[in-house]
Amino acid sequence: MPNKIMLTTIAIIITGVMLLGNRKVRVLQVLMKQIHVFRNAKKNKISVWDIICFVVFPIILAAIISLGFGCVIDKNLAGVLTTVFAFVFTVLFGFAAILVGKMDSSNAIERKVVGETFVSIMTSNILSLLSAVLSITIIMEDGAANKVISMCIYSLSFMIIMLLLMISKRTFVIYCNNQKD
Repeated sequence: MPNKIMLTTIAIIITGVMLLGNRKVRVLQVLMKQIHVFRNAKKNKISVWDIICFVVFPIILAAIISLGFGCVIDKNLAGVLTTVFAFVFTVLFGFAAILVGKMDSSNAIERKVVGETFVSIMTSNILSLLSAVLSITIIMEDGAANKVISMCIYSLSFMIIMLLLMISKRTFVIYCNNQKD
């Protein structure tokens, strides 16, 4: 058991150095931009309600499912989730490329909505990649570790779902606004 703990610690440290130590892959800026998307347009302040709905509630829901109900993701479901997250990543990445073309709109509000939607797509992509990687780590035999990893995957999944709903609604609004022209 001490070897697993030591190896897990080393793996976490190496992963942290890889993701945080290299500027070319540091995605913290994208995630911080996502927080700015949660601004209330009228008050121009970050909406606590948005943070609760997009971050806090998904974590609480994941804790209830994985820790409260004991629904731990098994190897089979982890394989399916890895495929689903890879698919979501691919589709969103393609959609982001299409959306970039709308960023030169003459309408300032539309440009802002398109920019925020683009940020949400990139955030969803990052969360999908992270979820896929976590799904791969489910192969561990440690029950406690799998509960924590399951909770993380559930949390990220709910966050992705919320972001996808927001992206869908904003895309619909952009489409409807273009139909008026």
